[in-house]
Amino acid sequence: MSDSLADAARIDVRRGVTFAAPDGSPLHLDLYRPATAGVGTADAARRAAVVLVPGSRGRAPDSGELARYALDLAERGYVCVVPAYRGSDVASFPAQIRDLKAAIRWLRAADDVGVDPDRVGAFGHGTGAHLAVLAAVTAGEASFAPHESAFAGVPIDAAAASSAHDGLAAVVGVAGTYALEHQPETDGLVALLGGDRESAPDAWERASPSTYLGGNGQPGARDTSQTDAAADVPPILLLHGEDDDVVPAMASELFHDMLEESDVTAECVVAADAGHGVHETQRPFTLGWTEAFFDRHLR
Repeated sequence: MSDSLADAARIDVRRGVTFAAPDGSPLHLDLYRPATAGVGTADAARRAAVVLVPGSRGRAPDSGELARYALDLAERGYVCVVPAYRGSDVASFPAQIRDLKAAIRWLRAADDVGVDPDRVGAFGHGTGAHLAVLAAVTAGEASFAPHESAFAGVPIDAAAASSAHDGLAAVVGVAGTYALEHQPETDGLVALLGGDRESAPDAWERASPSTYLGGNGQPGARDTSQTDAAADVPPILLLHGEDDDVVPAMASELFHDMLEESDVTAECVVAADAGHGVHETQRPFTLGWTEAFFDRHLR
Protein backbone atom coordinates (compact mmCIF):
# COMPACT_ATOMS: atom_id res chain seq x y z
CA MET A 1 0.00 0.00 0.00
CA SER A 2 1.42 3.40 -0.94
CA ASP A 3 1.42 6.39 1.38
CA SER A 4 -0.27 8.39 -1.38
CA LEU A 5 -3.32 6.13 -1.12
CA ALA A 6 -3.40 6.67 2.63
CA ASP A 7 -3.15 10.43 2.13
CA ALA A 8 -5.96 10.39 -0.40
CA ALA A 9 -8.16 8.44 1.99
CA ARG A 10 -7.24 10.76 4.87
CA ILE A 11 -5.71 7.93 6.87
CA ASP A 12 -2.98 8.72 9.38
CA VAL A 13 -0.32 6.00 9.00
CA ARG A 14 2.47 5.49 11.53
CA ARG A 15 4.93 2.75 10.68
CA GLY A 16 7.39 0.99 12.95
CA VAL A 17 5.71 1.86 16.26
CA THR A 18 7.33 -0.11 19.09
CA PHE A 19 4.68 -1.92 21.11
CA ALA A 20 6.73 -4.47 23.07
CA ALA A 21 10.27 -5.69 23.59
CA PRO A 22 10.23 -9.32 24.78
CA ASP A 23 13.70 -10.43 25.85
CA GLY A 24 14.88 -6.94 25.00
CA SER A 25 14.15 -7.29 21.28
CA PRO A 26 11.74 -4.57 20.04
CA LEU A 27 8.61 -5.55 18.16
CA HIS A 28 6.93 -3.02 15.89
CA LEU A 29 3.50 -2.44 14.43
CA ASP A 30 2.01 -0.26 11.73
CA LEU A 31 -0.85 1.95 12.90
CA TYR A 32 -3.65 3.18 10.63
CA ARG A 33 -6.07 5.77 11.99
CA PRO A 34 -8.91 7.67 10.34
CA ALA A 35 -7.99 11.36 10.36
CA THR A 36 -10.89 12.07 12.73
CA ALA A 37 -9.98 9.37 15.26
CA GLY A 38 -10.11 10.39 18.92
CA VAL A 39 -6.88 11.11 20.73
CA GLY A 40 -7.67 9.73 24.14
CA THR A 41 -9.16 12.79 25.78
CA ALA A 42 -12.18 12.32 28.01
CA ASP A 43 -14.61 13.75 25.45
CA ALA A 44 -13.02 12.24 22.33
CA ALA A 45 -15.06 9.70 20.38
CA ARG A 46 -13.14 6.46 20.67
CA ARG A 47 -13.27 4.11 17.72
CA ALA A 48 -13.52 0.36 17.24
CA ALA A 49 -10.20 -1.25 16.37
CA VAL A 50 -8.99 -4.24 14.39
CA VAL A 51 -5.69 -6.05 14.91
CA LEU A 52 -4.59 -7.54 11.58
CA VAL A 53 -2.32 -10.57 11.98
CA PRO A 54 -0.32 -11.55 8.86
CA GLY A 55 0.39 -15.14 7.96
CA SER A 56 3.93 -16.41 8.18
CA ARG A 57 3.91 -20.23 8.04
CA GLY A 58 5.71 -19.97 11.37
CA ARG A 59 8.34 -17.48 10.27
CA ALA A 60 8.51 -13.74 10.91
CA PRO A 61 5.45 -12.13 9.26
CA ASP A 62 5.39 -9.47 6.56
CA SER A 63 3.28 -6.53 7.72
CA GLY A 64 2.79 -5.48 4.11
CA GLU A 65 0.62 -8.55 3.44
CA LEU A 66 -2.37 -6.97 5.16
CA ALA A 67 -1.59 -3.30 4.59
CA ARG A 68 -4.35 -2.88 2.00
CA TYR A 69 -6.89 -4.46 4.36
CA ALA A 70 -5.76 -2.07 7.10
CA LEU A 71 -6.34 0.86 4.76
CA ASP A 72 -9.74 -0.46 3.66
CA LEU A 73 -10.93 -0.95 7.24
CA ALA A 74 -9.49 2.40 8.34
CA GLU A 75 -11.45 4.05 5.52
CA ARG A 76 -14.52 2.44 7.06
CA GLY A 77 -13.73 4.11 10.38
CA TYR A 78 -11.73 1.46 12.25
CA VAL A 79 -8.38 2.06 13.92
CA CYS A 80 -6.11 -0.70 12.61
CA VAL A 81 -2.76 -2.11 13.68
CA VAL A 82 -0.61 -4.71 11.94
CA PRO A 83 1.80 -6.09 14.56
CA ALA A 84 4.92 -8.17 14.15
CA TYR A 85 5.49 -11.32 16.17
CA ARG A 86 8.46 -13.57 16.67
CA GLY A 87 8.88 -16.32 14.10
CA SER A 88 9.84 -19.91 14.81
CA ASP A 89 13.40 -19.07 13.77
CA VAL A 90 13.61 -16.81 16.84
CA ALA A 91 11.33 -18.44 19.41
CA SER A 92 8.90 -21.34 19.54
CA PHE A 93 5.33 -21.32 20.83
CA PRO A 94 3.90 -19.68 22.94
CA ALA A 95 6.05 -16.64 22.06
CA GLN A 96 3.79 -15.81 19.09
CA ILE A 97 0.51 -15.67 21.02
CA ARG A 98 2.18 -13.67 23.78
CA ASP A 99 3.36 -11.16 21.19
CA LEU A 100 -0.14 -10.86 19.72
CA LYS A 101 -1.65 -10.38 23.18
CA ALA A 102 1.00 -7.73 23.88
CA ALA A 103 -0.20 -5.84 20.79
CA ILE A 104 -3.83 -6.12 21.92
CA ARG A 105 -2.93 -4.83 25.39
CA TRP A 106 -0.80 -2.03 23.95
CA LEU A 107 -3.74 -0.94 21.79
CA ARG A 108 -5.96 -0.64 24.85
CA ALA A 109 -3.33 1.07 27.01
CA ALA A 110 -2.18 3.64 24.43
CA ASP A 111 -4.52 6.52 25.24
CA ASP A 112 -3.33 8.67 22.35
CA VAL A 113 -4.58 6.11 19.79
CA GLY A 114 -8.26 6.70 20.59
CA VAL A 115 -9.59 3.13 20.81
CA ASP A 116 -12.75 1.94 22.54
CA PRO A 117 -11.43 -0.91 24.74
CA ASP A 118 -14.74 -2.78 24.46
CA ARG A 119 -14.63 -2.88 20.64
CA VAL A 120 -11.37 -4.54 19.64
CA GLY A 121 -11.46 -7.26 16.99
CA ALA A 122 -8.90 -9.23 15.00
CA PHE A 123 -8.40 -10.41 11.42
CA GLY A 124 -5.78 -12.96 10.43
CA HIS A 125 -4.61 -15.04 7.49
CA GLY A 126 -2.95 -18.45 7.67
CA THR A 127 -0.77 -18.58 10.79
CA GLY A 128 -2.22 -15.17 11.64
CA ALA A 129 -5.74 -16.62 11.54
CA HIS A 130 -4.67 -19.42 13.88
CA LEU A 131 -3.19 -16.88 16.32
CA ALA A 132 -6.18 -14.52 16.12
CA VAL A 133 -8.63 -17.31 16.88
CA LEU A 134 -6.38 -18.67 19.63
CA ALA A 135 -6.35 -15.21 21.21
CA ALA A 136 -10.14 -15.12 20.99
CA VAL A 137 -10.60 -18.41 22.87
CA THR A 138 -7.94 -17.72 25.54
CA ALA A 139 -8.84 -14.28 26.87
CA GLY A 140 -7.18 -13.79 30.26
CA GLU A 141 -5.16 -17.03 30.00
CA ALA A 142 -2.27 -16.36 32.39
CA SER A 143 0.21 -18.68 30.66
CA PHE A 144 -0.17 -16.70 27.41
CA ALA A 145 0.03 -13.25 29.01
CA PRO A 146 3.04 -11.10 28.12
CA HIS A 147 5.17 -10.29 31.16
CA GLU A 148 5.33 -6.67 32.30
CA SER A 149 9.02 -6.71 31.37
CA ALA A 150 7.98 -7.10 27.72
CA PHE A 151 6.89 -3.45 27.85
CA ALA A 152 10.10 -2.18 29.45
CA GLY A 153 11.63 0.60 27.40
CA VAL A 154 8.46 1.00 25.34
CA PRO A 155 6.95 4.51 25.41
CA ILE A 156 3.85 3.39 27.31
CA ASP A 157 2.87 2.77 30.91
CA ALA A 158 4.23 -0.77 31.33
CA ALA A 159 1.97 -1.55 34.29
CA ALA A 160 -1.12 -0.36 32.41
CA ALA A 161 -0.21 -2.35 29.32
CA SER A 162 0.57 -5.57 31.19
CA SER A 163 -2.70 -5.36 33.14
CA ALA A 164 -4.89 -4.41 30.18
CA HIS A 165 -7.48 -6.93 29.01
CA ASP A 166 -6.49 -9.08 26.02
CA GLY A 167 -9.96 -10.27 25.02
CA LEU A 168 -11.47 -9.69 21.59
CA ALA A 169 -15.01 -8.73 20.57
CA ALA A 170 -15.03 -10.34 17.11
CA VAL A 171 -12.56 -12.32 14.98
CA VAL A 172 -12.19 -13.15 11.29
CA GLY A 173 -9.91 -16.06 10.38
CA VAL A 174 -8.91 -16.64 6.75
CA ALA A 175 -7.37 -19.94 5.61
CA GLY A 176 -6.35 -20.93 9.11
CA THR A 177 -6.14 -24.19 11.01
CA TYR A 178 -7.79 -24.41 14.42
CA ALA A 179 -8.04 -28.06 15.47
CA LEU A 180 -4.45 -29.25 15.55
CA GLU A 181 -5.47 -32.75 16.63
CA HIS A 182 -6.70 -33.18 13.03
CA GLN A 183 -3.83 -31.30 11.36
CA PRO A 184 -0.92 -33.06 9.61
CA GLU A 185 2.53 -32.49 11.09
CA THR A 186 3.77 -29.96 8.56
CA ASP A 187 7.31 -28.62 8.74
CA GLY A 188 5.94 -25.20 9.62
CA LEU A 189 3.89 -26.45 12.55
CA VAL A 190 6.69 -28.63 13.87
CA ALA A 191 9.06 -25.65 13.80
CA LEU A 192 6.49 -23.34 15.38
CA LEU A 193 5.60 -25.75 18.19
CA GLY A 194 9.15 -26.86 18.92
CA GLY A 195 8.67 -30.48 17.88
CA ASP A 196 6.24 -33.08 16.56
CA ARG A 197 3.27 -34.45 18.49
CA GLU A 198 5.38 -37.10 20.17
CA SER A 199 8.17 -34.80 21.35
CA ALA A 200 6.05 -31.70 22.13
CA PRO A 201 2.53 -32.93 22.98
CA ASP A 202 1.84 -30.11 25.44
CA ALA A 203 2.61 -27.43 22.86
CA TRP A 204 0.34 -29.07 20.27
CA GLU A 205 -2.51 -29.18 22.76
CA ARG A 206 -2.03 -25.66 24.13
CA ALA A 207 -1.65 -24.14 20.66
CA SER A 208 -4.90 -25.63 19.34
CA PRO A 209 -7.95 -23.34 19.64
CA SER A 210 -10.14 -26.45 19.78
CA THR A 211 -8.61 -27.33 23.15
CA TYR A 212 -10.38 -24.40 24.79
CA LEU A 213 -13.84 -25.38 23.59
CA GLY A 214 -13.86 -28.47 25.79
CA GLY A 215 -12.91 -32.11 25.46
CA ASN A 216 -9.91 -31.17 23.27
CA GLY A 217 -12.27 -29.95 20.61
CA GLN A 218 -14.61 -32.93 20.59
CA PRO A 219 -18.23 -31.72 20.48
CA GLY A 220 -20.29 -32.71 23.45
CA ALA A 221 -17.29 -33.66 25.62
CA ARG A 222 -17.16 -30.43 27.63
CA ASP A 223 -17.11 -30.12 31.39
CA THR A 224 -18.74 -27.20 33.25
CA SER A 225 -15.60 -25.04 33.49
CA GLN A 226 -14.92 -25.46 29.79
CA THR A 227 -18.50 -24.57 28.91
CA ASP A 228 -18.17 -21.36 30.92
CA ALA A 229 -14.95 -20.54 29.07
CA ALA A 230 -16.59 -21.16 25.70
CA ALA A 231 -19.39 -18.77 26.68
CA ASP A 232 -16.80 -15.96 26.68
CA VAL A 233 -15.63 -16.66 23.12
CA PRO A 234 -16.59 -13.78 20.78
CA PRO A 235 -18.32 -14.19 17.41
CA ILE A 236 -15.98 -15.79 14.85
CA LEU A 237 -16.13 -15.70 11.05
CA LEU A 238 -14.09 -18.32 9.17
CA LEU A 239 -13.30 -17.75 5.49
CA HIS A 240 -11.50 -20.23 3.26
CA GLY A 241 -10.72 -21.02 -0.35
CA GLU A 242 -12.28 -24.19 -1.69
CA ASP A 243 -9.07 -25.17 -3.51
CA ASP A 244 -6.63 -24.37 -0.69
CA ASP A 245 -3.75 -26.84 -1.03
CA VAL A 246 -1.93 -25.59 2.09
CA VAL A 247 -4.75 -25.84 4.62
CA PRO A 248 -7.84 -27.69 3.33
CA ALA A 249 -11.15 -25.86 3.60
CA MET A 250 -12.32 -28.70 5.83
CA ALA A 251 -10.17 -27.19 8.61
CA SER A 252 -12.50 -24.19 8.83
CA GLU A 253 -15.65 -26.27 8.33
CA LEU A 254 -14.67 -28.69 11.09
CA PHE A 255 -13.86 -25.92 13.55
CA HIS A 256 -17.08 -24.11 12.68
CA ASP A 257 -19.00 -27.22 13.72
CA MET A 258 -17.07 -27.29 17.01
CA LEU A 259 -17.88 -23.62 17.66
CA GLU A 260 -21.57 -24.17 17.02
CA GLU A 261 -21.57 -27.24 19.26
CA SER A 262 -20.08 -25.03 21.98
CA ASP A 263 -22.80 -22.38 21.43
CA VAL A 264 -20.35 -19.85 20.03
CA THR A 265 -21.72 -17.44 17.42
CA ALA A 266 -19.91 -18.51 14.25
CA GLU A 267 -20.07 -18.36 10.47
CA CYS A 268 -18.07 -20.23 7.85
CA VAL A 269 -17.96 -19.28 4.17
CA VAL A 270 -15.94 -21.11 1.50
CA ALA A 271 -15.05 -19.34 -1.75
CA ALA A 272 -15.17 -21.35 -4.96
CA ASP A 273 -12.14 -21.31 -7.27
CA ALA A 274 -9.84 -19.89 -4.58
CA GLY A 275 -6.73 -21.22 -2.89
CA HIS A 276 -4.72 -20.35 0.22
CA GLY A 277 -4.30 -16.76 -0.96
CA VAL A 278 -8.04 -16.14 -1.16
CA HIS A 279 -7.56 -12.80 0.60
CA GLU A 280 -5.42 -11.67 -2.35
CA THR A 281 -7.12 -13.38 -5.31
CA GLN A 282 -10.68 -12.71 -4.11
CA ARG A 283 -10.39 -9.46 -2.18
CA PRO A 284 -14.02 -8.38 -2.79
CA PHE A 285 -15.22 -11.69 -1.30
CA THR A 286 -12.90 -11.50 1.72
CA LEU A 287 -13.33 -7.80 2.38
CA GLY A 288 -17.09 -7.85 1.85
CA TRP A 289 -17.68 -10.61 4.40
CA THR A 290 -15.14 -9.08 6.81
CA GLU A 291 -16.57 -5.56 6.73
CA ALA A 292 -20.14 -6.80 7.16
CA PHE A 293 -19.11 -9.01 10.08
CA PHE A 294 -17.19 -6.28 11.91
CA ASP A 295 -19.96 -3.76 11.24
CA ARG A 296 -22.39 -6.10 12.99
CA HIS A 297 -20.21 -6.96 15.96
CA LEU A 298 -17.89 -3.96 16.53
CA ARG A 299 -20.01 -0.95 15.64
